[in-house]
Formats: sequence, C-alpha cells, structure tokens
Amino acid sequence: MEQGRISGLRRMRYSYRDGNDHTQQHHGRALFRTISLLILHHTTKVSALASQQQKQPSPLTETKWKTRLDVGLQPGTWMPKRFPGWAESGARLGLDLDLQFLDTPSSTGETLVGPKDSTFRLKILPSSIPVRFVSERGQEEVTFGEVGGWCIQRPTGAVRNDSGGLVNPEGLLRFWIDCQSGARRNDVEIMPNTRLFFTTGVWDNPFGVEEQDREYRDVLSKLQTMVDATREEKESDKTKSIMEELLSFPKQVKNAEEFDRMKKRKDEFESALPPLGSSVATNGVQIAPTGSLVIKGNSTPDWMPGSEYLILGTFSTKPL
Repeated sequence: MEQGRISGLRRMRYSYRDGNDHTQQHHGRALFRTISLLILHHTTKVSALASQQQKQPSPLTETKWKTRLDVGLQPGTWMPKRFPGWAESGARLGLDLDLQFLDTPSSTGETLVGPKDSTFRLKILPSSIPVRFVSERGQEEVTFGEVGGWCIQRPTGAVRNDSGGLVNPEGLLRFWIDCQSGARRNDVEIMPNTRLFFTTGVWDNPFGVEEQDREYRDVLSKLQTMVDATREEKESDKTKSIMEELLSFPKQVKNAEEFDRMKKRKDEFESALPPLGSSVATNGVQIAPTGSLVIKGNSTPDWMPGSEYLILGTFSTKPL
C-alpha cells in the first residue's frame, strides 16, 4: 500500500612582525618565504589533481550499446521544406547498430558534439556489420564508416529532451557516425555520405545517482505522510469550533509552505534523475530511453551565421 502511494506521488516526476632586530627580520623573512613556497606547492598539487580528475575518462568508455535509429517525420522538423516530399507518406526507416565508446582521442572535431580535445572515438562493432533493413525493393545493406566520435557535455542548466520537456541530466552525450552508402525506404531517405548526429542524456556517476534516488524516495515518503496528515486534519476540522479552526490556521500555513518546499524538491529530483525506462550498463552508467537524431542542413560552418541542423528522427539504446 505504501509503495503504491509513493508510486502515485512519483507520477505527480599569516602574520609577520617588522622590528629593529635584523636577525629577527631575516628569520621572519625566511619563514615567510618558506610558508609561501609551501602554499604554492600545495596549490600546484591541488590544481594538478583537479585537472587530472577533470581529464579522467567517463565510465561510459569501453561500454557497448545496441542503437536503434528511427528515421522519419518528427514534430518541428524542416526536412520536408529542405527536401520536398521527404517522409510525407509517414513511412519510417529503422536501422540497428552496435556501438562501443572508446577512450582513444578522436582526430576529428565537431562543434555540435563538443571540443575536439574532449572528443573520443566511437566504434561500430562487427556484430552489426553489414547493417540491413527491408524496403519495398527487398533486403538492403547500409554501409557506415568504421569509426565516429563522441563527447559528454556538462550543461549548467536545464535542457530540453526529445519530447520537449526540461530536464537536468548529469551530461549530454553527443556522438556522430557517417552513413556512406545512404539508405532509402519509400520516401524516407538518408542521403549518401551523410554525417548523423546523436544527442541524449547520460548519467555516468552511478554512486551519485544512487544517493540522489535515496534522497528522492525520502522526499516522496515525507510528502505522502503530509498528504495523509492533511486528510486526517480535514476530517477532524468538521467537528472543530470556529475558535479551534482559527488557532490551527498558522499550523496549516506552515504545513502548506513545507509541502510546497518538498514538492519543489521532488520536481528537482525528477528532472535530474534518469527517467523511467533508461538503459543501464553493467557498470551502472545510464542512458535516456530515447534521443534526437539530426543532420547538418547546409554547408555553412558552425561558427558562421546561417548554419543549421535538421531533425532526422530519434534513436534508442540498449546495453550489450
């Protein structure tokens, strides 16, 4: 019963003295220099440690995932405007790829994916080669480049997921692969030699997620207790006199303020935690259930005005 109530709520998601004694001055200055050197040495070590921690690879490295591409019309896409008739029949094109996130630096950088010095190689595993799908012409094969690139960006604020909702994932996983042969099913087409860009949420700090989830469940439990207490209070109010109701009013206001605070915490946790249905690797790394799939809409460099990306579809992942 308690678990059911919680599930219901979850859906709602240095000093130095100068003197006349030159010996004391000498010793004081020497001491000051020694302290300064120690501070400098300590600061250098801390800075180096922080830099080293920042450069440590994400636990996402070396994990393997089955990725399902779902190409077709999506709300807000400009594909039919750039390519008249594209996917107007409502047809979809599905492609399956097995991917591995390597810790080898990439020789190629993409502005959308992230800084080049933080981009690593992405490998298409032999288990999914050749990539096949069935079209109106029968079974066809699709050729992809052997490697792509990936990067995790750390957003400082809320971002929109593929459904348009605001979320606060630990990181934004962006990666790219090249579709060399292209693919077409009815009026849905990936042009030959097209670079595909993927974006989704990633949670690569399993211990942090576990701690957040414990706090989240504690908040849910407290909210449920408050709801139950409010229900009981309303029942007792039926027998209270006017004076008793007036005396209990400040407590009701305080309880309402606490409820609003806890409700805000619940919403924050639901925005930051992995959504239900997220894929979980054996090491605890989680990827959002779905993500966005886009292509570059023109040849304008990203650093120039007028560059654009077009929504090609969505994708989903499962750990291998």
